[in-house]
Amino acid sequence: MQTIRALPRTTITTSLRVLRLPLSVAERVARQQDNESWPPALAFEKLEGRLETFAGSLLRDEDLAETGEQRTAKVVKLEEARALESAADYEKATAREEEREREAEITRQRARTNRAARDRKDTARAKAAREKQAADTAAAKREAAAEAKAAAQEKVIDRNERAAKAAALRAESDAIDLTDEALQAKETVDLIDETIDANKEARQTG
Repeated sequence: MQTIRALPRTTITTSLRVLRLPLSVAERVARQQDNESWPPALAFEKLEGRLETFAGSLLRDEDLAETGEQRTAKVVKLEEARALESAADYEKATAREEEREREAEITRQRARTNRAARDRKDTARAKAAREKQAADTAAAKREAAAEAKAAAQEKVIDRNERAAKAAALRAESDAIDLTDEALQAKETVDLIDETIDANKEARQTG
């Protein structure tokens, strides 16, 4: 009985191997011989498991049916693993994309911050320049006003000095005139004295 069952099992196994030959060639070309999760290989193994399960059930070959069920379970696990890997890859790609977006946003924020800082510096420099110019203008006006005031004071001093000199000259001239008048008066007094003395002598001798 076991030998009778082994014959169809061998036939099915051989047939499946023959059917898999083109896939084996494709695996070598694509260098996927050791990749059980390669989609074409996974699809064939799923088909292989279903055929083994069906044939085992049809032939009442429990070993063949169990092999098919195990192969199918293996394929399910591989598909789950592949799905998990795909999900993980998607999550990684999404995380990388989000990280790139965050870095890009940080770069944009840094650029905006730098532009704002430059604008503030430019505004501060322009304001400082305006204030300096205003201060320089005010200082120049104050200096000009001080120079004008000093010049006016100098003119007043010069005018007062000239007036004082003129007054001194006039006083000196007046003093000279008074001196001349005093001399003339003295001469007159001397002349009068001489006349008086002469009159006295004349009265005494006469």
